[in-house]
Formats: sequence, C-alpha cells, structure tokens
Amino acid sequence: MTEKLGKEEIAGYECRHVVYQRPPAPGEPDMHVVKEIIHTRDGRQVPHVRIWKDFQREFYVTKDAERKHEQKKEWESVDKLRVFKSRQCDLIRNAAKALGTPWIQGGLRKIAQSPYLYGADILSTAVLKHNYQAKFPELNTPFISAPFDIESDVVHGTGDPIMIAFAYQNQVYTVVDKKFVEGYTNVEMRLRSLLEEKLGDIVKKRNITWHLEFTDGTVDCIKKTFAHIHHHKPDFVSIWNMDFDIPRVAETLEKYGESPAEVFSDPAVPDGYKDFFYKRGPSQKVTASGKVMPIKPSGRWHTVYTPASYYVIDAMCAYRHIRNQQAEEQSYSLDAILNKEIKRGKLTFPNITTVTEGTLEWHQEMQSKHPLEYIIYNFFDVVGMQELDDKIQDLALTLPMFSGCSDFSNFKSQPRRMVDDLHYYCLDYRGEDAPNGLVIATTSDQMRDKYDDLTVDTDGWIITLPAHLVIDNGLQIIEHAPWLRTNFRGHTGDLDVSASYPTNEEVMNISKETTHRELVSIEGVALHEQKMCGINLSGGQTNSVEIATTLFGLPTLDELLNDFRASRLH
Repeated sequence: MTEKLGKEEIAGYECRHVVYQRPPAPGEPDMHVVKEIIHTRDGRQVPHVRIWKDFQREFYVTKDAERKHEQKKEWESVDKLRVFKSRQCDLIRNAAKALGTPWIQGGLRKIAQSPYLYGADILSTAVLKHNYQAKFPELNTPFISAPFDIESDVVHGTGDPIMIAFAYQNQVYTVVDKKFVEGYTNVEMRLRSLLEEKLGDIVKKRNITWHLEFTDGTVDCIKKTFAHIHHHKPDFVSIWNMDFDIPRVAETLEKYGESPAEVFSDPAVPDGYKDFFYKRGPSQKVTASGKVMPIKPSGRWHTVYTPASYYVIDAMCAYRHIRNQQAEEQSYSLDAILNKEIKRGKLTFPNITTVTEGTLEWHQEMQSKHPLEYIIYNFFDVVGMQELDDKIQDLALTLPMFSGCSDFSNFKSQPRRMVDDLHYYCLDYRGEDAPNGLVIATTSDQMRDKYDDLTVDTDGWIITLPAHLVIDNGLQIIEHAPWLRTNFRGHTGDLDVSASYPTNEEVMNISKETTHRELVSIEGVALHEQKMCGINLSGGQTNSVEIATTLFGLPTLDELLNDFRASRLH
C-alpha cells in the first residue's frame, strides 16, 4: 500500500507509464492505470498507482468553412479546426460523428481517409503521460529496474518454474519450490554460507539483504514473487530474453487453473479491469523487394499488456535497439554482455559438473545433483543485471529519455515516437500562419490519392547486382589452394539509398507544405532513366554529369572530347 500523504506534503507527480483498459461492459467507464512517482517536499519519492476513469482526450476536425481541399494536409492551423473531447473507447464513433459521417464503418484509419481529421491517432496513454510531463517538467528522475529470472524444471519434464529470483535496489528475493531441495538439511544456513563464498564481494558492495523463501508448489512460488513485486512497485520488471520467462509463467498459471490477469495486475485495479496479454514481436520481416528475412531474438520487441505498477521490459532487446547504429554483437546472451560490460560473466562452478556449462545437460545435472549451487547461480542472474544497468543506464535513463511521452511498446517504432513528439511541438508552434499552433493530420489506411498515381512509381528502386556481374577479385586466402579466389573481400561498400530517408527530407525540407509541383514525366526520357536520376539526385555533385546528359540532353564527356579533337584538326 502507498503511504497516505497530505496535499501540503506533495511537491509534484512524475508519470512512469500508462496502461489503458477498455470498459468491461456497456455503461462502464474506461480506465487509465498510471504508475506515478509522488515527489514530496522533503525529497522522498513514493511509487503510487493512480486510476483515471473516463479520461477525455482531444481530437480536431476542420471547420465547415475551411473544407476546401481534397488532399490530406500534413498539419492544419488550430484556428481552422474545431476541438472535440472523447473517451478513448468512443473515439471512432465520435470522430465519425464530428466529421458529419456517423454511418461510416471501420476503424480509426478507415475514418481518417477524410482529409479533415487531425490529432486522433496519438494514443490516449501518450496524451496523459505528456500532461504529467508538461505540468511537472522539472521532475525527471532515473527509473528503477527490478531484474526477474526463473529457472524451470528440466529433470522431471514438467517445465514448471522451480525458483524465481527478483531484485529491487538492495533487496533480493529468491522463492523456491521446497520440493527442489527435498532431502537436504540446514538448507538456508548452507545457502547463505555458499552465497558468501561465491558472491560475498558483490553482496557487501551492494549491501544486499537476501530474502529466501520456500513454497508449496510452483503456483505459490509465482504468486509470492509477484506479491513482492506489487509491494515494491518498481518501474520496470526487466528480464533477459523475456520470451522464455513470461510465457512460461503464464502457461504454468493457466495449467493449474490460475488467472495470469489476477497475478500480473496490480491489486488496486478493480475486478473486470485486470488483464494480461502477451504480444510477441515479429519473428521475420519482408523487405521492400519482397524477400523474407528472419529477425533474431535480440531484434524483436515483445510487449506485456497488464495494468500494473511495473512495465515488463526485455533488457536484451533494449540493449540491442539502443545500440542499433553500432555493429551487431556476436552474441547477446547475458553471459556475453556481462563479460563485455562489467568484465564478470554468469556465475560458474568449475569442476562440479561433467558437461559444458549453460547447456541443457548442464542445467539437468545442476538441478539433480547440485541444487544449492543452482540457487546461487539464479541469484547472480538478477544481481548481474543490476550491475549491468548501473553501468550502462539503459533502463534507468536512456530508454525512458528516448521514449518521451510514447508508450514503451512503441520504442522500436521511431516514426511513432517522432509523430508523438511532433504532435506537441506543432501545438506549441506560433507563427503568422498559425498564431495558436498547428495539429498533425491523422494517418489513414490509404495515404495515396488520385494524383500520386500520375507520378513516377516506386517499383524496382531497390537494385541488387546479379552475381555474374560481380568482378571476380575475391581474396586468395586458402592455404592449400592459393590459386582459388574466394568471395571474401578486404574492402566492400554498400550504397543504401533507403538510408537517405528521412535524412534527405529533413535536409531539403521536403513535405506537402513545401511542394508546389511534382514531376509527372519527362518527354523523351525513359521511365527507368527518370528513376535512376531521381535516386542519384541525393548525390548531385557526384552524379551531375550523368543527370545533365540524361535529363537535359547535354553532350556526354566522350562527345565533348570528340568535338575538342575535331576542332583542333581545323
């Protein structure tokens, strides 16, 4: 329970994240569950869960007198718009009604085909979070991450969690199914002695208090762990490769007749609004050329939707996405990243097993023959993640800062985060054309219009050089076949035209608002030549001769040379 504070004690509120819950039945309110940090005047920070019922978000519709255009604009002056307020659950119906077309069927993107709807696709959760940030801009403190890790049975074939470790600041909780240590005596005393032997330095450094509990079965193990999580109210529950832990916990609860929604949701959330849904990130992507590419586990972005004080984050995926512009690591295993960043890998027990560490056989042997050491191994997995984030600050600072007011579920979507930021930038804009600000148009499911079909199409812009045209100049590096050329090369280059978006648009200030004419065709110039010149415009100085000869019919360099030679003969 959050301590009760008087208004005179409170200096402000900081929003960590917001979860939206639809009404469970007609006539019921919708609900936004907000994780707050209450800042007191004496400098304390108190975690708190606040429930907002029937929160009203804004959207905008062009005034009747200003509906003189057929094409969508990028934004419109507030003075030319009418502002409406709506619950998130009523947004589609109210938007259609405000547009004067209440009979339109479909989702928001279908309704947004109208060029007169603005500001409707920013999520209500982002609106509410921004309201906090705007009201208390000085409150911007580091997030508290609570690492979480399970070990599941690989000996008896159940796959059930047999222990769970959870760390919050200097408190570490290890909850173990007591059947796992059945037959062992003085278990707690021996575990604390083993912890001191193996990890005494880190326990002393972090001033760790270790809470060790033994439960009746796997369900009790899960419930007690989440009871501790709900008590401490961390900002993040961080898991390294959560696509193993979260589904396994949820499936175990369901297998034994328990509701994941009841366990994961905050106790303050009313019945009917408690929820749990796990959305896996895509495992493959389709490129613009139609090629299907697999996405590695570290490149995915999974989301847990549950109304709770914490947001479940995959620390492995966050680590990779924050460093997306850097070279990919050979391995994103926790052991590899710990060794790289803090020079201390996962806990090992040399010479007590006969198999390779980290393999399934190793886990089987540790669980069946060395359960006490296995509990200490699990302990360091969460403490090691604390040590990691203390150094790199991914979850404490970087990810929250990059996310702004956007939901963490959209962290991988840079366009979504950019539009959320631009929404409020435009509202704050003041100029002669918009003395009271601008509002961004709502994205529809069909952003092309009838005039777009007249311009040069985008088919075939991605070009891969056929293998038979590649010069056979690979390195001769095979010791026993020095005459054989390989496909290894010492120096390679890649012209990635897609990287010019959106950089070129920003540099050249390209938008619908700054475009007065668009090229439809050039008489006498083939379509593929128009496309090539369009691509090469991004490097105008380098490609100036080719552009001039192709588009404007100027003489080629060979023609100029021939004319020069002919003139000398005369």
